[in-house]
Amino acid sequence: MTKRFQTKIGGRDLEMLTALDRTPLTTTQLCRLSQTFRAPFTDEHNLRRRLRRLGESGLIRSWPYAFATDGRSPQYFKLTREGYRLLYGIDSPLPRRRYFEEISHGHHHHTHALAEVAVHLLVHAHRQGTILRHFARENSVRLESDGFTMYPDCAFQLLAANGRTFNFVVELDNGTERVRTRQDVESIERKLRGYDAHQSQYAADDPRRYFVLFVTTRSDQRLQHILDLADMVMRNRQRTVFVGCDLKTFLQSNPLTDAVLTDHRLLKRTLIPRIHPPEKSVSFVAPIQIF
Repeated sequence: MTKRFQTKIGGRDLEMLTALDRTPLTTTQLCRLSQTFRAPFTDEHNLRRRLRRLGESGLIRSWPYAFATDGRSPQYFKLTREGYRLLYGIDSPLPRRRYFEEISHGHHHHTHALAEVAVHLLVHAHRQGTILRHFARENSVRLESDGFTMYPDCAFQLLAANGRTFNFVVELDNGTERVRTRQDVESIERKLRGYDAHQSQYAADDPRRYFVLFVTTRSDQRLQHILDLADMVMRNRQRTVFVGCDLKTFLQSNPLTDAVLTDHRLLKRTLIPRIHPPEKSVSFVAPIQIF
């Protein structure tokens, strides 16, 4: 008998494994996210016990982050190959090897912040009856246009209560990339031009259209520089392609209803428009394999 069958797996366990498939999570993040489960965890002690059992069964693994919170380094959890196969079937193709491996220390801040964004969105969407679906984890989406190639940090779709859908890709900016460069290397400018070119192939009412959500983790000025540059490089300034917010503000608000996002015209926005136009909703299709 393999380890996978030594622990009885319940519905809440599958919800936990599904959450870890989206992004690595700490105990605190997973406990907060459990508000969206059918049976939430009321305290972290019970959650930790269940995580230990899942670890002993070979379904998950954990490593410490390289930074400390409250005086100690939090552990982050990831699926093992056994955990992934339990979710998707024994014959399902496995993700790349790094999906299962320890995260490099230089990527810890990025991974933790991205998980904070995902958990925050899922919890607020659940509370107000908005469905967050088609979540694509980091490095699982590839977009190409006009010689540009983009790998968003994640992508998702929001299904509002009135049936309308809103598509997003996320770029979490830690201030490590150059905003502009004359060289043909990775930069914020190159991402902006690439996303704008990719969006330009779709009409305004095309259900494949999406917003690019920039979340900056270092400074407000960084976000302003990105949006100013977006305003310069966009082919059609009348369209809204890019919106942004700093991480602290994002996590202290409900971005689905609070106007904390800023677009390239410096207009304040919510993730879901407060007033919806009366046109008929169009179901989302994804021939470009975003979601």
